[in-house]
Amino acid sequence: MTLTPAKSSAPVSSGYTPRIAIIGGGFGGLYTALYLQKYRHLKDSVITLIEPRERFLFTPLLYEVLTEELLLWEVAPYYQTLLKGTNIQWQQDWAEHINLEQQRVVLRQGTKISYDFLVVAPGAQTRPLPIPGIADHTLTFRSLDDVVTLKTRLDSLAQVPYPVAVTVLGAGASGVELATKVADRLGKKGQVRLVDRGDEILKPFPRGLQRRAMRALAQRNVELLLQTEVMAVGPDTIQLDNIELPSHLTLWATGTEPVPWMGSPVSTNDAGQVWVRSTLQLRDYFNVFVVGDIAVQKQSVPNTAQAAYQAAASVAKNLAKMTQQRQPTNFRYLHLGDMITLGRGTGGVWSFGISLGGRLGGIIRRAVYIHRMPTNRHRLKVARRALAEVGRALWPFK
Repeated sequence: MTLTPAKSSAPVSSGYTPRIAIIGGGFGGLYTALYLQKYRHLKDSVITLIEPRERFLFTPLLYEVLTEELLLWEVAPYYQTLLKGTNIQWQQDWAEHINLEQQRVVLRQGTKISYDFLVVAPGAQTRPLPIPGIADHTLTFRSLDDVVTLKTRLDSLAQVPYPVAVTVLGAGASGVELATKVADRLGKKGQVRLVDRGDEILKPFPRGLQRRAMRALAQRNVELLLQTEVMAVGPDTIQLDNIELPSHLTLWATGTEPVPWMGSPVSTNDAGQVWVRSTLQLRDYFNVFVVGDIAVQKQSVPNTAQAAYQAAASVAKNLAKMTQQRQPTNFRYLHLGDMITLGRGTGGVWSFGISLGGRLGGIIRRAVYIHRMPTNRHRLKVARRALAEVGRALWPFK
């Protein structure tokens, strides 16, 4: 493999200042930009992060906001704060089109960003489902607005004088985490049910985590309805198979798809994912890397935050190599384990055959995720508050 792509070339001679554009400020995009800061020869490069939102979302810990274990600023820091002191230029806009031939990204407001190297990491979006009322009468849990809206609804429902029926659609990780957090937030007032058309919860997860999740759901009296079809969703009801049940709050925790490719024609699979080489480069444009949900390769890689930040580190390393006229290396995903929250202060952790749960699982999960937060400055602020909370719990006397 040569460094110069067949259809698009990027200068790789020594002494030049590379222009690196990154589409998407999630785990794939933001972490690639931050990992690039480790390489001295790129300190004068022009790195442009194209992201329309004001805040980065640390999605694995969003659930803790619902139970007020974490504050919004901890899981949704501002890009302006995270990028302070770096050579990353934040372009707050949507990427509309990628011209691979001209090596240019066109933004929604008309700005054109020229690049020598491009990283495309736009993330995923909610997949429409052909269920009447699901788009109008359910809440998703993917964006900052979703988090704020759901927390406001839960705060309001906690004050009503009658029992509250909550339905969570989807028994994957997000559904189980939402069901346990909502049950803890509403307490005895909440009548939470978890619905899935499949025959088990957390289907791709280890059996140890599945068993811990089942116990956590049972302890919170969450009604589990498996092999159940959702026929329609109303403002205060839900129709499951042929039964209509009350549902004051219905949460949609299933069904995502990659954001569609936005540029010159490339090779994709039936799901619209872009085929990439084992180095995460486009097949015909070696100066373009594709990361996250939108990418597909021969190696099976999950669409998770863990995979995205591993890919980001690999892409940053390869960009550093290519700007020094060195060959890129293959991306090798290493599955380090699985972690989920199972209610307020508790969690489940599985790693290399070891399974932990309860309070210890919750502490380990929180500590690992704090360590994975995007910058040293931010993780120290979050860790300091977490330690202060632990100190108050152990020594409540003033």
